[in-house]
Amino acid sequence: MDEQATVSITNQFMFNRVMIQKDICKDFLECVLNKQIDDLIYKNAEQAIEPRLDFKSVRLDLFAKTKHEVFDIELQIQQRADIARRYRYYQASIDTTSLDKGADYDKLDTSYIIFVCNHDPFKAGLPVYEIEPICRQDTSLDIDSGIHWIALNCKDYKKTKDKHLLSFMEYVSTGKIDKQDKLVTSIACAVDRANKDRGWVNKVFSVSTIGEDWEREVRIARRAALKEGEERGLERGLKRGILQGRAEAEMRYAELTKLLLSKKRENDLFKASEDPAYREQLFAEFGI
Repeated sequence: MDEQATVSITNQFMFNRVMIQKDICKDFLECVLNKQIDDLIYKNAEQAIEPRLDFKSVRLDLFAKTKHEVFDIELQIQQRADIARRYRYYQASIDTTSLDKGADYDKLDTSYIIFVCNHDPFKAGLPVYEIEPICRQDTSLDIDSGIHWIALNCKDYKKTKDKHLLSFMEYVSTGKIDKQDKLVTSIACAVDRANKDRGWVNKVFSVSTIGEDWEREVRIARRAALKEGEERGLERGLKRGILQGRAEAEMRYAELTKLLLSKKRENDLFKASEDPAYREQLFAEFGI
């Protein structure tokens, strides 16, 4: 690895390491929510900044709270078709964590889940999406659920009317530092400091490379499994067979992947992605 290589704010680990600093996180929340935020308490500080191989699993990236509010801040660099369901998953995680056993539902804290995206997550051209439960029959009804989902589409930062928020989104999208903006300059300085910790930087690059290779192998194996399923369908000469074969192959491989990862058998997963015979051997081993 290049000894001068640096990690940017759009790296998950760097984003978490920067946002774990209370003054920066507080300024960020006040910028996005346009309101004053009380002192923050982090619930997963060590987990948030430590590079680890399960970083692609669905877990709360940065979970902080005040006396009556909780905040989950997530960096979403890749376009995801399941982003709405991810909001739902994170919401469930927050609610089950926040409510003590036996407590009444009105004790649930007001929650904010903020996705910082370097793309348009809902493809509607909006720079900021604010999502809350509504009554479709009467949108004037005040549904006081305490749920607030926010997505920043940093790619379209130029459409943002708030200059403070625009500067942050532009920095995420392009790396440009607005030296007149306190939040952006604070983040940029924190990024520079983190990059001087070469041990941490090397670990980030190592884990990120393994993760990228892992994902690449899974994609290749998935395509192979899909092709196998399509061939089964074609042999039957039915379109229904193609769809069914694709679904069966995808489900089999997804189950195999889950089992191998749970048993920390990544090498077997990689080999299975390239060797159909070995993949069938593993299917037989697990009875899939």
